[in-house]
Amino acid sequence: MKTIAKDIMSQKLIVAREGMNIEEAVKLLVNNKITGLPVVDAAGHMIGILSEYDIIATVGKQTHIEASLFANSISYTKTVESVDEDTPLADILQRFINLKCRRLPVLDKAKRLVGIISRRDVMKVLYYRAKVN
Repeated sequence: MKTIAKDIMSQKLIVAREGMNIEEAVKLLVNNKITGLPVVDAAGHMIGILSEYDIIATVGKQTHIEASLFANSISYTKTVESVDEDTPLADILQRFINLKCRRLPVLDKAKRLVGIISRRDVMKVLYYRAKVN
């Protein structure tokens, strides 16, 4: 059996919504112990990805960090690499190597976000395969 994206992706999605403010995004990242969030529109289509770096870069531009800053809308990366549900594991591994990314969103045929593959998800598959052999 060939391992594909939908076999290893996390389907429990924690997402940022278009127009979300910085405070809400920071809470999601910290409370869920994650380093990034897919950003989706009202229809569930992925429109970007928000990372800890994006927030640090936004806040770090300020000379004075005040509470009112966190009411501003998030600024996120709009160009995002993703994979389809049927992408083979070998291709997923190459994407992680070439892109040096922490996560790969998984999209269905309609380009809606259906899952996410983290480096940890890949490590679990590799660990399982090592134990089987």
